Amino acid sequence: MSYEEKNILVLPEDTDAFNRLNWRVYCRYCELGEAGLLKSLGFSQMYFYDKYQISFPRRYASFEYFSQVTPRDYIDLRTEVKRVGTTSLILAHTFYKKDENPKGRMLAARAEVVVVAYNEKTHKKTPLPKELVEALNESANTR
Repeated sequence: MSYEEKNILVLPEDTDAFNRLNWRVYCRYCELGEAGLLKSLGFSQMYFYDKYQISFPRRYASFEYFSQVTPRDYIDLRTEVKRVGTTSLILAHTFYKKDENPKGRMLAARAEVVVVAYNEKTHKKTPLPKELVEALNESANTR
C-alpha cells in the first residue's frame, strides 16, 4: 500500500539558518503522508481517535538525507507501508526534490517511521484496529 503527495512547495520559513529544509518539516511531511494514507484507505485522520480513542504517535523515526532542499523547490512524497505488526506499522517515506522547472526529480531524503496504536484512555499500546488491518490487507491484495 502506498500514497503519494506531489508538488509541496518549500517555503522560506521551512528552512534553517543555512537556507536548507529543516528536519522538523520532514516530520510534518511524514504526517501529511500518514494522513493521506489513511484517507486513501477510506478513513479520516480522526476516525480511529473519534471511534476508539486511538492515536498513532511515532515511536521511532530514522532519517537519511541525500540532497539539500531550499526554498522554492518542490517536494514529492511517497509513503509506503513496509510492515503491519500487532500494535504498530512501519512506514517508509521517500522525499523527492524538484526545482521551479522540474524535468525530473532527485532523491532528497528517506525516513523509516514506526507508528504505534496508542489508547488514549489506558495510556498504553493497543492492537491495531481490525478495520485498519483489513483495509491494509485488502489494498495489498489489489495491487
